[in-house]
Amino acid sequence: MLSYVTMSSPFIYEDPLEPPAVLAGRTAELALLRDRIAETRNSRLQGPRRYGKTSLLKAALAAADKDGFVPIYVNFLGVLSAADVAERIERAYREQLDGLLKRWFAGVVSTLRPRVKAAPAGIGVEVAPETHVPGLLDRLTLPRRLQERHGRRCAIAFDEFQDVVRVGDALTGTIRSELEQHGKVAAYVFSGSHPGLMHDLFSDRRHAFFAQAKPVDLPRLDAEDLAEYIGSRFESASRDPGEALELLLATADGHPQRAMLLAHHLYENTRPSATATSEEWVMAFSGATHDANPEVQAAWDSWNNSERRLMAVISERTTPLQGRVAHERYGVSKTGSNQNTVERLRRDGHVVADETTRTRWRVVDPLLELWLANGRSWPVPA
Repeated sequence: MLSYVTMSSPFIYEDPLEPPAVLAGRTAELALLRDRIAETRNSRLQGPRRYGKTSLLKAALAAADKDGFVPIYVNFLGVLSAADVAERIERAYREQLDGLLKRWFAGVVSTLRPRVKAAPAGIGVEVAPETHVPGLLDRLTLPRRLQERHGRRCAIAFDEFQDVVRVGDALTGTIRSELEQHGKVAAYVFSGSHPGLMHDLFSDRRHAFFAQAKPVDLPRLDAEDLAEYIGSRFESASRDPGEALELLLATADGHPQRAMLLAHHLYENTRPSATATSEEWVMAFSGATHDANPEVQAAWDSWNNSERRLMAVISERTTPLQGRVAHERYGVSKTGSNQNTVERLRRDGHVVADETTRTRWRVVDPLLELWLANGRSWPVPA
């Protein structure tokens, strides 16, 4: 594929945006988080995967930093034990504090129940956190200790919090027991990439964090916001998305990551000082689907036959799940088990409720939806 590149693409789609990067849309959500942090109220971001939750978390922490809070971002992805959780928290403070607060932390961390073991080759010693809950509790108290010593409040983001939930209910109970004592000391924002687990943790009375954080919903991005965001970045690089912009917006369907993926490939295939045409759009779509294909195929491979059938019907948007067409064309059963299967797909983040479709559901990923609706293959764009 021929690519015209004189400067790096302004569209980041593989990783979260780092401040001071400007988010596409999300002005209202960012303002709400900023206000809630200022009032030291806890929040949780809820939305499908790849909807920009981490980017919004980091933008909210950057805003809180300007408001005088001490921002701390903790990523819990892959934690397996209380010791893992404690280590992630300690590492976040060590890497993100600076100046006077970094010196304060160096003094405090030396008192947090260290254990000493021989370093490699027997040279020196190595300090590591304990592997049980008291070590975690010590690190959870850091916002209170910081406020007592320096009079500063913290804004703390706990990302991929569903992996803490997976460790066990006892651990989440321990964390809540400390966090509920923080009052005006710290504001917490929770986020996670498993919608079902995150919803249960904060909405089910049986779980420790029930009603402990106000939900902040992340809907699909508005087409006008996306058009402005994409168009202005093309313009800054002396490019014009032209007629391809409308095709891009229709294909992305408000999905943040997919919009940036498509915009990146359109940018890469548009010459400087030129306007994109349908030819550039075809090349951009081909590049984007090539990038998305492994993820789409992995999703398909992870589903059982019942899930595959229902996802195929939902992708069309026009066929009722319990109708004759769904049964005859896709083999969808007419039993009540369909609702259980759809609920499982919703909890895993593959579909969301949508009253505008005949199925009352919509596939979250618009590229996956295209692939499914086209008979499990990529369409050729006109």
